[in-house]
Amino acid sequence: MNITQALNSRFVCTRCHDLHGWIRTRRPAVRQNSSIHWLRCGHCGEQIVAKVIGGMYSGETARRRARREYESLCELQSKFPQDERYGTLVPLGHLEYAGHGILITRFTSGDDLGHYLRTLGAAGMRAACRSSGVWLKKLHESDVRSQQKYLGAADKISFLADTYGAVLRRDPKTGAAFELLVRESPKIDAVAVIAVRQHGDFKPDNILCDGTRYVGLDIPWQYTGAAIYDVAPFLNHLWLEGRVATASRRLRLYDLAESAFLSGYGDIGKMHALRWVQLYFALCYMGACRKRGRLVTGYARWKGWPMVRRLAAQLEAAD
Repeated sequence: MNITQALNSRFVCTRCHDLHGWIRTRRPAVRQNSSIHWLRCGHCGEQIVAKVIGGMYSGETARRRARREYESLCELQSKFPQDERYGTLVPLGHLEYAGHGILITRFTSGDDLGHYLRTLGAAGMRAACRSSGVWLKKLHESDVRSQQKYLGAADKISFLADTYGAVLRRDPKTGAAFELLVRESPKIDAVAVIAVRQHGDFKPDNILCDGTRYVGLDIPWQYTGAAIYDVAPFLNHLWLEGRVATASRRLRLYDLAESAFLSGYGDIGKMHALRWVQLYFALCYMGACRKRGRLVTGYARWKGWPMVRRLAAQLEAAD
């Protein structure tokens, strides 16, 4: 869609109130279910970001998702403890245009954490990962629920078996990891945890950092559940997005990053539960890759299998 045409006909600059001066400042970034556009007001220079919902979403579904994300950001503005170090995007409005939903926020400087980490040494990486843990804790404490919930291990096992069981069992190694997950699941469901309002898609790509401030992205903020369902995928993504290096150096860097993130977050409960949830997500990753053909399966064997093997050993050791 023509994003400048959409904004120039519908969105008034919140600073100077000009309507027709929006100019694109860079090429859009295309994601799986959205595209991101950067613009500035030709009159006063105000910079904004427009997120157009698309991909698998269209029509009323896309418009509804944009409205919901805008409303969540408005709520977060008042509940998240915004300061010079940690924050969330500043919502400016949402539009419905030509069957699309468009979320508009104020421009925030920085790069996503996944790319930012690649520019840092070990000390800088530790500091950035610790700050990411602090940010997530602040999000979870922004709307703490008093209710208790179980981790739902039986449902997770059922989903994994129905969706990826055949391709996981085809390989004796991932089949053994899956059986370990099944054996350990009764222990996981035995202990209730305090429910938090979850991010829902927490990973390094959904944190912006400019070296000083950390700002969260793509926060549906709709579901409540155990905090480790946000912690575990972040740690797995740290592994998968790790630097290309020797195995020993990559492992050492990952251990530093994981330790820093967990120290920033604080108490996560039993490590046994965290490793179980990590292994669950790791096996989902392996199963999804194996369903996509040989090339992706080969990549997953290189990147994903060492993670699965390590998590399985850690799960047994944490028991």
